[in-house]
Amino acid sequence: MKILVTGAKGFIGKNLIAELKNQNYADILEYDIDTYPSLLESFCKEADFVFHLAGVNRPKNQSEFMEGNFGFTSILLDTLKKYNNTCPVMISSSIQAALDNPYGKSKKAGEDLLFTYAKETGAKVLVYRFPNVFGKWCRPNYNSAIATFCYNIAHDLPIT
Repeated sequence: MKILVTGAKGFIGKNLIAELKNQNYADILEYDIDTYPSLLESFCKEADFVFHLAGVNRPKNQSEFMEGNFGFTSILLDTLKKYNNTCPVMISSSIQAALDNPYGKSKKAGEDLLFTYAKETGAKVLVYRFPNVFGKWCRPNYNSAIATFCYNIAHDLPIT
């Protein structure tokens, strides 16, 4: 089974890939922002399952939310369609998708696009709205209150 992981170098992607390797999955197609774009073509052609974990959560300007969370999702799904690949696609989203803010709107737009893709192609799709994630490789003062609290406690810093 060939498993495509977008956002392979991100927090969730790194942890997922480590566990997939631990479970003896050998054919992991790792795609990240610095991967040659042409590789997405071959990866989408070959994939038996897609974990779409790529996204933007801390942009320099707010327009990058939509570009990263909706735009790349659109490119990914269009590429799968191009090769008639209807393998299952799991997308990581956020509980923010239910809220009215730029990040939440971009995550919701990605979810909606995925559901439209499922109706058009018959592909099985899964949306996971993660709450506050934390664990190995989580960076404090980035996007996890828990990682920040743990770091601050360990370094005798105020936790709030």
